Amino acid sequence: MRRTVGALAATLAMMLTVCGSGGGTAEGGQTGGQTGGPDRADTLTIAISSDEGTLTPFTNETGYPGNNLVKLIFDPLATLQGEDVVPLLAENIETTDNQTYTIALREGVKWQDGQPFTADDVLFSVDFYRANMLGDSAIDVRPIKDVTADGNTVTMTLNGPDPEFPRRILTDMAILPDHLWKSVDDVSKAGTELAVGTGPYKLTQYNPDRGYTFEANADYAMGKPKVQTIKVVVIPEESAQFAALRTGEIDMSTRIVPPQQMEALGNQSGIGLIDGTEFASTIMLFNTERPPFDRVEVRQALAKAINVQDVVDTALLGQGVPGSAGFIHPESPVGGKVIKSAYDVDAANAELDALGAARGADGIRVLDGKPMSFELLVQSSSTDRLRSAELIREMLDAVGVAVKISSLDPDAVTAKVWPDYDVKNGRNYDMSMWGWSGPVMLSSGTIAQLLYSDPADGTLNVVGYKDDAVDATLDQLTSAPTLEERTGVASKLQDQIAEAMPWVTLYYRNGAYAFREDTYDGWTWQNFKGALNNFSFVDYNL
Repeated sequence: MRRTVGALAATLAMMLTVCGSGGGTAEGGQTGGQTGGPDRADTLTIAISSDEGTLTPFTNETGYPGNNLVKLIFDPLATLQGEDVVPLLAENIETTDNQTYTIALREGVKWQDGQPFTADDVLFSVDFYRANMLGDSAIDVRPIKDVTADGNTVTMTLNGPDPEFPRRILTDMAILPDHLWKSVDDVSKAGTELAVGTGPYKLTQYNPDRGYTFEANADYAMGKPKVQTIKVVVIPEESAQFAALRTGEIDMSTRIVPPQQMEALGNQSGIGLIDGTEFASTIMLFNTERPPFDRVEVRQALAKAINVQDVVDTALLGQGVPGSAGFIHPESPVGGKVIKSAYDVDAANAELDALGAARGADGIRVLDGKPMSFELLVQSSSTDRLRSAELIREMLDAVGVAVKISSLDPDAVTAKVWPDYDVKNGRNYDMSMWGWSGPVMLSSGTIAQLLYSDPADGTLNVVGYKDDAVDATLDQLTSAPTLEERTGVASKLQDQIAEAMPWVTLYYRNGAYAFREDTYDGWTWQNFKGALNNFSFVDYNL
């Protein structure tokens, strides 16, 4: 049977929940408009916490909000709407076997410089990503064995059946203009002159210190922008962002509202909150290549000393879900399940004793002749991670392990954990607070990149974890021909993660974002992306 992408909705589930606000948070359903706020605006000012580079698919600094801003400029072939993967630059996408996908492209689409969009741009993009796997938005297109074009129809043949391909690749791969990118040799130096897509907004100004200006693309083929000008300003400090929101200096903050400020912001006149399920994770990494974290027994013992429920209750004031020891979010379409943390202080002490880690005169254990005293990196811009790190320090101190918290600029943490965004460059840390944005939970292929031993496949393996048995499970996971089979293998993988403990999954925060509802009340929630997504700014005609 020939299936269209729309018919794949049940197996490509990705919830898009529309939420609104009325001086408080809206839990599901469409409640926007209760206050009569405008759903159109001439100008919006949005605050981000740090510079996001030149906003090409190879130069943005983060998955959120960087990749979200890139997608204002560059369209993929498909997008997610409700539970459906729906065509965007494509007019139609069909498959008979989950291995060969026939993609009819939309006609009449133009690049933002006026040049026509063609099938050659799609072929070029696949080849270019294959040759340049660098950057947060650079897509791993290696599963595509062959890509050809016949007129305005593109055929992509995969190495094997992949039921997640439309959701994992086609909705995420920003298509590049052949005529601008074909002469690019070093994607890391791509400037704003290459930030030209088919998307709903043009990047018209960029200053690393001040931010960005986007103007609506009047020729956008897939819908009508609801906001004419979007200004994105850099305000590093969390408190400064929310102060600017209260005074009306900005219209939306891309920072999750701290639990301590939720009630006050929700009750302030003119401010609304939009919330929903966030699939982003906050985890504590172990550098598994550095002793003693190269020993699974040590990682397991330390994990037992950490009470993730207490972290959620104290650092987040309950505004989050305790992490599953198997990492994958329980609501992930990959097939998450809840594996409760094995918190047990007595067991942690007993296991450390069994390892021969005796307490010294100062109460700090000594293992293999070295004090169990370690540095924990934490992003200085994150209130909840700083508080979480403090709690972890207290918990590990209770079992004789000393922790020194090093609060660093987020870029400085990244430079130690993921130098140049290339795991082949190694890592320089003991433990680190970390997090992966929501889209990491979307597909088996992306989750596999967190753990594959080979850096060519484990492009997100920032802990340096290596295990042949896990690699074998990942091979099964990424080659299973149906989503049902992948879900079964994902269950096995989660058990392996909970056993190996390459990191401690602390929590998945509830997402809540604040905005000036008296300026603009057209925000749309999209799971995995939050409120900063294209549906918040565009009336699509898909």
